[in-house]
Order: sequence, then structure tokens, then C-alpha cells
Amino acid sequence: MRKKTISNIIFEFLSAIMILIVIIPIYLIVVNSFKNQAEAADMSLMLPTQWSILSNYKEVFTQSNIPLALYNSLILSVFSVTFIIIFSSISAFIIQRRKDKFSDFLKKVMLAGISIPFSVVSTFLLMQKLHLTGTYFGMILLFTAAFFPFITYIYTGYFNELPRDIDESAVLDGCGGLSLFFRIIFPLLKPITATAIVIAFMGVWNDFSLVIYFFNSADKFTLTLTVYNFFGMYSSNWNLVFADLILVSVPVILVYIFLQKYIISGLTAGAVKG
Repeated sequence: MRKKTISNIIFEFLSAIMILIVIIPIYLIVVNSFKNQAEAADMSLMLPTQWSILSNYKEVFTQSNIPLALYNSLILSVFSVTFIIIFSSISAFIIQRRKDKFSDFLKKVMLAGISIPFSVVSTFLLMQKLHLTGTYFGMILLFTAAFFPFITYIYTGYFNELPRDIDESAVLDGCGGLSLFFRIIFPLLKPITATAIVIAFMGVWNDFSLVIYFFNSADKFTLTLTVYNFFGMYSSNWNLVFADLILVSVPVILVYIFLQKYIISGLTAGAVKG
């Protein structure tokens, strides 16, 4: 009992340290976004002596052209996540339900797609040949392809928990292929779909490299790139940089809060069998 108590104390102490490692940088960003330029430059954890909340966020909103950047981010994120969810879930359903060599081969291709590094040069040349660079449609296809292997893989694990009896009963009742999936199967995927949405949305929303490589005009920059541009213009104005970071993070936080009740069950689904 004594050993168990000591181990619990050690575990709680390490957990508290890990929580502080996460919370302190977040607190640093938030509190310094409320300060003026001079106080924010000190990077201290103290509360501001002079609050500049409205002026900081107003300047960031106007100088960084937040409405246009928000529009670009929403277009890419919403359509990319929609395509990722639809294509990945259907592909995973077919791969998992078909027990043949071709399905096993596709699973290996998915694993290769997860592990093989992304090649910017060859992808850029391909996009250029197809006249897709600098277009919303090209970026949406690129994000869909980038996240397709991983999201398909986690969907495949979840389908192991759904019995085939559901498919057979639906087919006997007259459901076709698409009707079976979208009317019967897809509503059962809420936990894993919520998890996949959060993962894909965070990846697309926070992406920096793909957008700066393949969106070659400033009027198509996303919110993430406003941080880059703003930091380049105001390298000493840390209060404005932090305020911009807060504005960029809010949509992702809202999506997570809205879907959080499904995320844990979605992440643990398929971890055990039986």
C-alpha cells in the first residue's frame, strides 16, 4: 500500500509538471497579447500594468486583413475536411469489408502513404502541369491526398468493431451500396468521424508549408500565414504577434470543444477486440 501511495504521488507530480509545460506557454501568449509593445517585449508572465486589448486586436484585425485570410482558411478547411471524411470513410469501409489480396495490398499502400515523406518538388511540378497551383481546387485536392492515408487507416480500425450482420440485414431490406453506407453505416461512425474531423481540420487550418508553396499570391494567404507576414513586418511588436496567434487558434479550439465528447471514444475505438 505504501509503495502504491508513493507511486501515485510521483505520478501526480509528473502530471502537474506536464500540465504546467502546456499551460505556461498558452498563458504567456494570452497575457502578452493584452500588453503594450514595451511590456510584451519582456516576455514576462506578469499581468499588464496598462491593458491594450482592444487596440492590439483591432490593429491586428485591420493590418493583417483577417477577413480575407479567414475566408481563405474556411474555404480550404471546410471543403478539404469534407472530401477527406467522405473519401476516407468509403475507402476504409470497402478495404475492411473485402477480405482479399487486393484489400491487403491497399492497406500496405495506406501505411506507405503515412510513412513516406512528402515530396514538394515533384508535387509542385505535377500541380503546375495540371494548372492547379494557386487555385482553391488544387489546394483542396492536395490536402485531401495528404490526409487521406492516415484518416482511412483510423477508419479501418473502427470498422473492425462493426459487425457484418448490419450490412447483411440492410442488403436483405433492399439497400444498395451507397444507401447502405450513408443511411446505415455512416451514422454509426460519429465518434471516429468527430476524431477525424478534428485531426484533419487542425492539420489543414494550421498548415504553413503547403499554402506558402502552392498559393503564390498574398490575397490567398490563410490565417496561419498572416502570423508569418505580420511577424515579418512587426518583428518587435510581440503583443500584436501574440494577438494574431490567438485569433488563428480560436476556430480550432471551437471545433475541438464542439466535438470533444466524441473524441476519446473515437481514439480508443479499434484498440481492443472482443
